[in-house]
Order: sequence, then structure tokens, then C-alpha cells
Amino acid sequence: MKKSFLIIVMFYFCYSHSYTIAQNIINVSKIVTENGKSYLKVGNIPFPLLGAQIRLDAFINGDKKEIKDIEVYFQKAKELGVNCLQIPIYWNLIESQKDVFNFTELDTILKFANKYGLKIEMLWFSTNMIGDSFSFLVPDYVLSVSDKRFSSKYEGHYSVYYGNSYTLIFNDEWILERETNAVKRLMNHISEWDKSNGLQHPVISVQVHNEPDGLARWRYDQLEIKYKDGRPFTREDAWEITLHALNTVGKAVKESNYKVVTRTNIITYEGLTDFPQLTGANPKDVFDLDGIDFMSYDPYVSSIDMIKSNTLAFNSIPGNYSLIAENKGVYENTASLILTAVALGSGYNIYDLATSKFFIDNASPAHKDEIDHGVYTWDLKDKSHTAAVRSVLKGLTAAFPEVALCKAEDFAVFNVDSQFPRKNYTQTINSTRVTYSFSTSKAALGFALTRSDYLLVYTTEDAEIQLSNGTFSKSVSGYYGTKGKFVADEKVPLINGCLLKTKKGVLYRIKYTSLSGLISNTVESIGTNSPVFDSQKN
Repeated sequence: MKKSFLIIVMFYFCYSHSYTIAQNIINVSKIVTENGKSYLKVGNIPFPLLGAQIRLDAFINGDKKEIKDIEVYFQKAKELGVNCLQIPIYWNLIESQKDVFNFTELDTILKFANKYGLKIEMLWFSTNMIGDSFSFLVPDYVLSVSDKRFSSKYEGHYSVYYGNSYTLIFNDEWILERETNAVKRLMNHISEWDKSNGLQHPVISVQVHNEPDGLARWRYDQLEIKYKDGRPFTREDAWEITLHALNTVGKAVKESNYKVVTRTNIITYEGLTDFPQLTGANPKDVFDLDGIDFMSYDPYVSSIDMIKSNTLAFNSIPGNYSLIAENKGVYENTASLILTAVALGSGYNIYDLATSKFFIDNASPAHKDEIDHGVYTWDLKDKSHTAAVRSVLKGLTAAFPEVALCKAEDFAVFNVDSQFPRKNYTQTINSTRVTYSFSTSKAALGFALTRSDYLLVYTTEDAEIQLSNGTFSKSVSGYYGTKGKFVADEKVPLINGCLLKTKKGVLYRIKYTSLSGLISNTVESIGTNSPVFDSQKN
């Protein structure tokens, strides 16, 4: 009997800690497809990515901040309401000399993440940064080997942002051996750190390289990229070496002891169309790689319609979790853009939390007014739209597991059929089982999720929502805790059994029984159908 009891206890211990001691493996995140929707699971809990980027490389190399100075950005991220942060961990930060690794700065970042209850998407900044290889990001022992670099028009050109610029031969066998070695050492260190610090799993995904399509699409022509020995090198070759490097480095993440999902970010606001510079090359080429789990993209647009069309396109790839990896935080309608993307099944990352003052001060005159992308000012003050972003994020994170699971036809969002919310506005939206009649006099945004036998409703300002096509009861306010379970706060009356008077920033959960099925118009209720174009990232 004691032996049987011991076996049961041991099984429970291993299972409950989500890693296998014998194999020394920690399984953190994965992409799951259920009921026609793909989403991210972290620690076996559905998790919508709602993030903002902290440009650690800029703060260290440009602003000359010490790592302890970064904590205030975690504080402000927590206040904003994001659930994860995108943080560059660059090769030169951890291995400035060959085989000499230093994880001091990384450990501090992980400590901040645990302290503030935030997750990290680690951005692996290394050999391919929009086609460039920079001396601030790549170790000198790699960059200094001339025959491992392409010939380029401005080879060695110095930028105060990134140092000397080169273009490495990304798929060179020696370069990939060095890079994958660094990546495995990095991920295995995170595994050991996590086991020594409470198994909170702070890192949940890895972005491999940054906007890697830049080499074949733009740098190939702009920098007149060619092999130094005179071998032919075509634009198609540039795309092939880009894909090979992405795949190899992504596999290195997967071969480590710390298992997280991998992605990269493509520059586009044109969905899944072939790149105009390279016929036959398509964002889906990246998704098809074994080393990359899902495709994200950087649209850099403020148009609700374009966010809608791109999200629907990227979600049309079976098994892909659509993610807006970067979109300017300075857009005044960011709150509406977030709601649009998330309702249609995407995650959303704000670029960035607060822009480096060094970046702003050293911008060229032509881009002086464009370089500040932050949702906060450089000194972490609110901008005019920051409060609206904070309010939307509060609701989405309060309902986070259901937000990840709910399909678009049952995810109603209110007051996002124009670029900015209207002050006095009424709108009626059908999900597949419930009709919502929304009314605001305070420019409220909001959402309503129709689940199997309950509804989740939230508005950013006081509003009214009339419920119909069902019987409704047991209305309570509350939120979802870190374990993914609903925590009720207090009962809330429904007027005449169907009218909910919402209070600003409160999530409601309402039991219901539907009278009949409905034709959903949730997707059609998003957007203006008149795209507003904006420039790409500078």
C-alpha cells in the first residue's frame, strides 16, 4: 500500500510541475487548434498575447542605462495592463567573446518579469535585422570574419543606433553553428534559472531574428548585396538563405531544455499576397518551416479595416495564431485597433512602451516627428490616448482565457465600426445565439463573448446593453485569476431580466439559455470598409 501511495504522489508531483525531472525539460507554451480556432496555451491555460515592447538594446547601447534602470518600465507595463513584454535579448549581450557567456542582465530581466507577474516574448536580435547585421547586436568575433560577410554598398557604415552595419551570410555553416550554440546556451540557462526561481516560466515565446524579409525585399537592391568571391547571388537566393537561417535557429530553440513556441515577424499590411519585390515568395513560406510555430507581422497602420483584413488573412492559415508583432503605440486609436485584432483571433503587441530618448534625440530631421512610437512618452508619462488603451487592456486581461478561446462569430465588439469611438452611439450585434443592443453617451468601447451557457461583457465607460434571444440570470462581476478560473466579486441585477447597466472597467459574467440560433454579424460589425493608409516602420 505504501509503495502504491508513493507512486501516486510521485506522478502527481511531476505532472503538477509541468516538466519531467528525468529529462530535465520544461514545457511552457504551445499552439493549439480547437473548434476551428488556433490560440496560444501557456502552462496549459489559453493565453492571448497582449503586449508592449521594451527596447532593451536601445536603452543599454543608446541611453546607457544600467539594467536596474529597466525596472520602472516593467512597473509602467503592469499599470498599462499588458500581460507580456517583448524584450530584445541580443547575441552580443550574452556572448561578447567567443564561448564566454554572461547572463547577468538576462537574469535581472527574468526577475522583473516574475516580480510584476508579466510574461516575456524574447526577441532574438542577431544576424538578420531587416537584412542587416549590427556590431551592437552581434559579437565582434563573428562580424570581424570578412569571408563570412557579403559585399555591400555601405559595408561597415556606422549608426549611433546600432553601431557598424554589415550583412552576414546567414546560412554559413560556421555562423549557424555559433548562433545555434548561443541560442541553446541561452535557453538552457533560462531553464535552470526558472527551476531555481519558482517555476513561474517567465519566457513564453521566442521571436527568431527581426523582420527578416528585409534582405530579399529591400536590402538586396539598396545595398547591392553580392558574394565577395563573385558567385552569383539572386534575390531568390537571398530569400532562401533567410528561410534556412530562420529554420535552423528556430530548431535550436526547440532542441533546448526550455520548450516555448517560436515565431518571426514579417513586414506587411497586405495579408498573404506574394511580396511585390519577389514573385513567388510569400509570408506563408515562413510558417511552413519546421523551426517556426506561428507567423506574426508588423503592419504599421492605424486603419481598423487594414488590421481586420490582415488578421483574417493570417488566421486563414490552418494552425496559425495570428499576431500583430509590432504596431505603433502612438496611434491615437490604438484601443480600437487592439479590440479589432483580438476579436478576430489575433494577439496584439504595441511598439513600443516608451521610445528611447536617445533614439528620439538622434533622429534625422526628416524623421524627427516620427521616431517616437511609444504609448507612453519617453519619460513614461501618459499620452492623450494612453488611458483608453489601459481601459481596453484591463477588460481583455480580466477575461483572458475566454478571449483566447472565443471564436470571431461569438466575439462582439462595440463602437469599432469607425476609426474612433463615437460619443453618442447605439449598435445592435448578433452572435450565434444572443443579440446585444449597445448604447453609450460617453464614447465607450466594449466587448461581449457568447460562450456555451454564459456571457462575458465589458465596457470602457458606463453603458447599457440590452440582451435578447434568450433567458438571462445570475449576473456577477469578477475576473479570471492566473489559473484561468473565474473569480466572482458581487451579484449584479439585470433590469427586467435583460438590461445590463455596465460600469466603467467592470467585467460581467451572465448565465443564459438561448432561444434559437442566429446569423452572426460580429465580423461585419467591425471596420469602416474604407482603408486609411499609413507609412511602414522607419
